[in-house]
Amino acid sequence: MLVTDFPRSAEWFVGDEEIAVMHRVALRNSGISDDLEAGKPLIGIADSSSTLNPCNLPLRSLVEDVSRGIRDAGGIPVVFPVMSLGEDLMKPTAMLYRNLLSIEVEEYARSYPLDGLVVLAGCDKSLPGALMGALSADIRTLAVVSGPRQAGVLDGTSLGTGTALWRADHERQSGARDSAAWKEFERALACGPGTCNTMGTASTLAILTEVLGFMLPGTAGAAAGSVERADAAYRSGVALTESVLRNDPAETPQRVLSETALRNALVTLCALGGSPNAVIHLIALAGRVGITLTGALLDGVARSVPVLADIEPAGVGLLADFERAGGTPALLEALGDHVDTSVRAGDGRAWAEHLRPAETVGEHVPIRSLEDPVAPLAFAVLSGNLAPRGSLMRVATAPELRPVQTGPALVWHSYADMRRQIHDPNLAVTADTVLVLTGAGPVGAPGMPEWGVIPIPRVLAAQGVTDMLRISDGRMSGTAFGSCVVHVSPEAAIGGPLALLRTGDLITLDVPARSLSVALSEEELAERRAAWTPAPVRDLRGWPLLYRRHVGQADTGCDFDFLTAHTPEQRVVVQPIVGLS
Repeated sequence: MLVTDFPRSAEWFVGDEEIAVMHRVALRNSGISDDLEAGKPLIGIADSSSTLNPCNLPLRSLVEDVSRGIRDAGGIPVVFPVMSLGEDLMKPTAMLYRNLLSIEVEEYARSYPLDGLVVLAGCDKSLPGALMGALSADIRTLAVVSGPRQAGVLDGTSLGTGTALWRADHERQSGARDSAAWKEFERALACGPGTCNTMGTASTLAILTEVLGFMLPGTAGAAAGSVERADAAYRSGVALTESVLRNDPAETPQRVLSETALRNALVTLCALGGSPNAVIHLIALAGRVGITLTGALLDGVARSVPVLADIEPAGVGLLADFERAGGTPALLEALGDHVDTSVRAGDGRAWAEHLRPAETVGEHVPIRSLEDPVAPLAFAVLSGNLAPRGSLMRVATAPELRPVQTGPALVWHSYADMRRQIHDPNLAVTADTVLVLTGAGPVGAPGMPEWGVIPIPRVLAAQGVTDMLRISDGRMSGTAFGSCVVHVSPEAAIGGPLALLRTGDLITLDVPARSLSVALSEEELAERRAAWTPAPVRDLRGWPLLYRRHVGQADTGCDFDFLTAHTPEQRVVVQPIVGLS
């Protein structure tokens, strides 16, 4: 049998032996009439659209746009479904399944005769999950996202997805919004498919994916259902196929994801005032190629890079404003020497060739200058005897934050208990109380849900309290805001210090010192640890059991220990034997 080194799929289709005949017939039976021995690359389209996931639903209409681009560039498109990770409806969290999606994409790419991959993703975990799989398979990949949904309008005001909901709920708890107004808000918020139109996790990750070189420059923010979004899909099909045909080793994912590109992504994340969830995903992506991203690196970047994107929840605009102002190319231009624009963009050219000045949108300046930032600090990485391996606070979305404060803890070791008790009119709580929720980490929940934004108790909301310090080993929605310390590592479920906290313990937050601590001696902590027992695990089989056994902590990206690749040997892609199945 004639086997060529390029494209990879030739090993399946070229030759006159019965195995090659079987493979060619399989695709012809699927409706593919191309000459499979002509050397055209087979390009996979990983489609994560689903009616269960409105964020990803617009991807369904983009499949043909991508396919047309692949065909026009000389490739053969093949479409396959992958898990649709929708944060709205998947419980306890779509994060529980990010690593499973990465396995699915990796094994599709390894086992099928694919030469390249276009990933169709939307809601936030689907994009990093697919990219993690593509990195491990080291298959040339570009991502196309569904794009942000249109904004609902209520009383003449455009509603930012997520962010408006958290504000409206606080108004409801404080008594400022009655049940009729609450229902009216619900109707206005249901404004169609697409991802969150604020700087939530999906928008943040789309922009970071663009910066990393896995998306065509200038395409992260095009709206769902727009002509620009369809054009981005078409051009992505063309560009990915052209990359496969160029066969340039520098364009393989494990080469594209360099330390320089990752640092650019951290700089961009800070300039966006973006989602804290992105930190976990960037760490996980880096781990697939043997790069270690640390909290110290992020904190160092955050100290030098202010928030420039005036987009909710750190600012006042919506993602459409960011897009009209010039999007990612304009933000990178505004960042100047903070980013290295010699790295490759998604089209294979240097980022320096794509930069453009930011534009104003009416009187709004969605992308500010370094001299006139939205906020001086996006993130603070905190450590101390409550978080020996670190924790994270998005300072930019906590305008009422008291950077140095001490208060008594009110501790819940159960999410269900917290939800049941938080609005009790007799809850013993003041504005100085520190609300603490444990058991929300990767092992504890499992999956590390976005439980970290503990609601302001109704008794305080009615008094006008709008923010207070909250601490959790869980995550927070990228669209949320407030003085929340999340990603505490190690988590309570594996014996982290949060597990030892009791109501009344004095907690001190010191943002300038990057410290989070409890006023307990090492001896007292040791005594409590000796008496501590982990909560019983109810998952005795299946994916949740596998997840709990192998997932890492937040500071390692919550990836599985058998999926990270710290050595060159672990990063070698073992190709399948192409024979009878």
